[in-house]
Amino acid sequence: MSDFAATRRHPRIALRVPVEVSTIDPETDPRTGRPYFRECRELCGNLSTGGMFIASADPPGPGRRLLLRIHTPDGAPPIEAIARVAWRKPEVGREQPGVGVEFLKPSEATRAAIERMLDSATSDGSPSPES
Repeated sequence: MSDFAATRRHPRIALRVPVEVSTIDPETDPRTGRPYFRECRELCGNLSTGGMFIASADPPGPGRRLLLRIHTPDGAPPIEAIARVAWRKPEVGREQPGVGVEFLKPSEATRAAIERMLDSATSDGSPSPES
């Protein structure tokens, strides 16, 4: 059980779906000093109405704002959301590195789409909520 389980406002559901991640603010390449925008395809580890865990071998740093396109298991158009990296988890042993992100002011349509995805995940026999 996670140390954060008692303090989470939104229960998380284990869910493995692709997520396209793009940085909103430029990052600086440490070798060249030039700005760039990160665009990559990662994997969701868990999801809630308040945020998600994104597994990533090269996760962006805390505070970084992201545009997310969350792919749905049913093949519907991806759900777009703006998020902020709340925390970063480095690779430790066999644990998957990644980031915990919180959704920033999701629209009603985005919130409803995420809730439908969560309802579908829990009603189809998927694992119960994560701590």
